[in-house]
Amino acid sequence: MKRFLLLLLFLLLPVFGFSQFKDAKMVDSIYGLHKLARTASYPMPERFEFARKAIELSRLEKVDSIVLSSNRVLSFLFLINRDIDSIYPINKENLMLASRIKDSLRMAYATNNLAYYFQETNVLDSSYFYYVKARKLYQSQGALHNEASVLLNIAVIQERERDFMGSEISAIRAIEILKTLPPSDSVYDLLWSLHNLVGIVAEQLERFDTAIDYHSRALDYAKKMKQSESLRLYTQTNLAILFRRKGKFKEAKSRFRAILKNTTLKYEDPSTYSLVLSGLAYSEFLDPNNANDSEIQTRFKESIEVAEDSGFLMELMYASRYYGEYLISKGNKDSALVYINKAHELAKSQNANESILRTLLLKAKIEEGGQSKNYLLEHIQLNDSLVLKERLIRNKFARIDYETDVIKKEKEIISKQRLWLLLISAILFITLLFVYTIKTHRSRKRELEMVRTQQEANEEIYNLMLSQQKQLHEAKEQEKKRISQELHDGILGRLFGTRLSLDSLNLNKSDDAIQSRSTYIEELKSIEDDIRKVSHDLNTDFISQAKFTDIIESLVSTQASAIGLKQSIIIDDNINWDQISNKTKIHLYRITQESLQNVFKHAEASEVSVSMVLQNKNIILEIKDDGIGFNDSKTKKGIGLKNIRDRVNEIKGDLRLDSEINSGTRVVITIPYR
Repeated sequence: MKRFLLLLLFLLLPVFGFSQFKDAKMVDSIYGLHKLARTASYPMPERFEFARKAIELSRLEKVDSIVLSSNRVLSFLFLINRDIDSIYPINKENLMLASRIKDSLRMAYATNNLAYYFQETNVLDSSYFYYVKARKLYQSQGALHNEASVLLNIAVIQERERDFMGSEISAIRAIEILKTLPPSDSVYDLLWSLHNLVGIVAEQLERFDTAIDYHSRALDYAKKMKQSESLRLYTQTNLAILFRRKGKFKEAKSRFRAILKNTTLKYEDPSTYSLVLSGLAYSEFLDPNNANDSEIQTRFKESIEVAEDSGFLMELMYASRYYGEYLISKGNKDSALVYINKAHELAKSQNANESILRTLLLKAKIEEGGQSKNYLLEHIQLNDSLVLKERLIRNKFARIDYETDVIKKEKEIISKQRLWLLLISAILFITLLFVYTIKTHRSRKRELEMVRTQQEANEEIYNLMLSQQKQLHEAKEQEKKRISQELHDGILGRLFGTRLSLDSLNLNKSDDAIQSRSTYIEELKSIEDDIRKVSHDLNTDFISQAKFTDIIESLVSTQASAIGLKQSIIIDDNINWDQISNKTKIHLYRITQESLQNVFKHAEASEVSVSMVLQNKNIILEIKDDGIGFNDSKTKKGIGLKNIRDRVNEIKGDLRLDSEINSGTRVVITIPYR
């Protein structure tokens, strides 16, 4: 059998090894496809093919973590390819898989991507919700850079929805986190974006000095990065605009002209060129010390032309609005209305509410009478709706933050409850184990005590039997001595006298001698009878038979007499107790003793009988009383009855218990006779 098992193991080992080898090879293939899908030198269609093949193989493995890794590669390709519609389903599945394997970091990645999807599709409340969740997940994992990035996106959404205070708070939180990280281009890039955003928010709140301060800091971070010309240019433009809004027209014009010194800007970045050119023209128009109208008009027209040719709608909107204001100031209302209307339509198409409000005021200024009032009324209604929307958005964001915190607290409470439940369960288990141990120990101690008591009782019976045997031996010795005395003093003396008389008569043949011989012969017969009687007494082993039976009779007699019960005892003389083991006799004694105690304690009997008979090679012990009896179908678990059953089982016997109410009780034990 052992050789067969070894052979089976030898045959199966290569199968298991091959299975594991196949699984490892499959996983290697999947990760190889991941690497190919991320390699930028391959054409995008091939990279998508690699990613989808990896997902197909991963699903065959049926391992959530491997499927999730493959899905993330495909999600990455959707992001860099800006396939917005595909981002949602793949990341919804990723979030489910990451939740199932309790991978908080990958849950954060998927949640962040879902937030990005809703941000790009302009469902900003859902985007905000997912960004808040992603931030909490990154925070729990100590992913500070990712947390700061998410806070930036939250701040951007708040700024877009005109929750300026909330946006500033989120941005400053992110800045504080980033300052704890080692310097790098990615950290500087985030710091630039955050300082730029705080500057924009401060500008919206007309806190121009704060805005200039944060844009100046943003410029410092841009200078620390490699290949950051576009960021520096953007920040320099913002600073020039801020100085213009603050009324520092000379400083604004100086900064705009400094940017325009780059002769290649018009061709390399026509969007910024158009914005800076219109910004310079607008600053010159607003500066009361400037009188060169031809240059201003030339700049406005060139800015509008560049924006129109390149399709830059925001830059065209600003240039058209600024030029319209300039034309109004020159009294050319008809031409001004053309440009203001163009700016108004562009503002509506770009959802630029601030520009819509400004163009409505300009249109009201150009028009007269009822039409002007209509524009003013439209301005008021839009402004009121925007204020109400801002309040609702702030409340909505606050509710999302609150609900997220509540969910977090509820999870913490649930975690604490689970911990307490675990601790209580552990304490309860230990307590129960301790109680069980003590109970088991006590039960074992009780059992050992019972065994010890039983051994003492057995020793007592054994000593009693030894004492009985000693008494028997002494009785035998006394009987031998009596027989010896009788033989010596009686029978031998008579034999000796008779022998002498016969010897003397042998020489005499008279009638008297004959008569005397006849008398002596009779005497010999009498002596023969005496010898036969002594011989019979020697062959009768009445004392040996009496030793165990005497103990039983003494037990029954003593206990029955103590409470005044009538008793009867029958012991079959055919039972040779010398053939019965001491163990069996001890158990029979104890069974009888226990049964009698039950009779005396519970039966309320007036008579008890004990019998031991030999029947069909079995010894039948019966203890019977005429007491009140009991329902034998219910009384099965008493200690006394249990002890009797245990003893009967010890000697391979059988117990039968018969009892009825008011009809007495009968205990019958059957044991093999050998």
